[in-house]
Amino acid sequence: MTTVPSSPSQIAASGSPPAGLTAQAAALTQPQIAARLDRLPVSRFHVVVLVVAALSLFFDTLDTVITGFVLATLSPLWGFGTATIGVISAIGLAGYLVGSAVAGFAADHYGRKRMIMLTLVMYSLFSASRGLVGDVWSFAALNFFTWLFVGAESSIVPPYLAELWPTRVRGKLGGWMMGFFALGIAFSPIWALNIIPNLGWRAALFLTLPFAIVVGLMRSGLPESPRWLLRKGRVEEAEAVLRSIERRVGRTLAGAGTQAPAPAPAPAALAEPARAYTARDLLSPRYRKLTLMMWLAWFAEYGVLYTFMTFVPTLLAMEGFTIVKSFQFSIAIYAAVIPGYVVGGYVVDWLDRKPTTVIAFIGTAVFGTLFGLATTSTALMTFGGLMAFCLALGSTAIYNYTPELYPTEIRATGMGLASAWGRAGAIILLLVFGVFSVLKGKLFVFVVSDVVLLAAAVVVAIIGPSTKGRSLEDSSS
Repeated sequence: MTTVPSSPSQIAASGSPPAGLTAQAAALTQPQIAARLDRLPVSRFHVVVLVVAALSLFFDTLDTVITGFVLATLSPLWGFGTATIGVISAIGLAGYLVGSAVAGFAADHYGRKRMIMLTLVMYSLFSASRGLVGDVWSFAALNFFTWLFVGAESSIVPPYLAELWPTRVRGKLGGWMMGFFALGIAFSPIWALNIIPNLGWRAALFLTLPFAIVVGLMRSGLPESPRWLLRKGRVEEAEAVLRSIERRVGRTLAGAGTQAPAPAPAPAALAEPARAYTARDLLSPRYRKLTLMMWLAWFAEYGVLYTFMTFVPTLLAMEGFTIVKSFQFSIAIYAAVIPGYVVGGYVVDWLDRKPTTVIAFIGTAVFGTLFGLATTSTALMTFGGLMAFCLALGSTAIYNYTPELYPTEIRATGMGLASAWGRAGAIILLLVFGVFSVLKGKLFVFVVSDVVLLAAAVVVAIIGPSTKGRSLEDSSS
């Protein structure tokens, strides 16, 4: 059996393309993939891929926030308090942590598309099954597996999309990707407010299943990442995906009466490929500081974000508002993430990922403290909304930033482990909030959050590189 060379250097050494490979495919390199994707204008293809893939982020926040509302509803029915809510949420986030960490390795090994299909199916089944239980700890156990697959999916989608988008609009499209987080956060209180009082908490969980099925069917038409295919030696498939994308963009432009892209450029002179990276390289001298920086940034961002989103209905109830009133106020607070995510995409392209992250962390700390001090409904909604805006801005920044710092072989792994640290932060801060909000008051917990956020802001300001306007191959080199 003939062995097909899997890298440009092997092909160059052999003197001619192997059987079954066209000359252009045989000469394909990562910089060429970047150049061919970057020259394409944003078209319907990019929008469709964005919407279909990023709907997973919608389900991420939809499930997280609805779980918070369901727990607030079950608390008086099943007789548990804020400490138990913190424990249940921490168990779920432990699943998220495991899913995020493992998914990156799996996506780097088995492919991006295959894993986002699998994780959606498993998430849907476990999420709906929570509506069948009758006790708090069975709910907690199923919540672990639900969030395991939510975490897995959310960690794979950003590097997958980053590998398909043109460099010049990666930040903007990343902002629109994060807008699906915003959509989930804004939609879930409306869902909970209308479904839970009228149909019950079980229906709020069951009725997410049909949406997930539709998204799964839509995803079957997504392409695999050509960058990943090339790194796996599947050169002909990578070339075929690139040509398919170029044809689809060309058809879209032709249908709109616009000039189609020029033919793909001729292969450039072959260069020695970069060495193969493994997960160990995340903590090698070359990447160690960046990896630790992103772990701290994710720990701070998502530790505070998940704690805030989980406990907002409960915090408002602690101030004396009814469950329905607290749900309504939560909608107003959560709505602030929509401009935070969308505007964030434009800000990270204009200002760069690093300064956006620093500004967002400092803003979250300031407005979080003011929210902790607030006692009136106006102050709670104002400072809560501003805190939510800054959290969304920071989330957009680090979701764009993280995949840009690692090469293709370990991009999903780097993203997954960073996301796992975010959920570790959420577990710790959820437990701290659940316990110390009772013992020392909610302001104490916000002060603890401030320390974590400001420490992360300082580290990113000192260590973080600029990735503005740079290709993935350049920013990760």
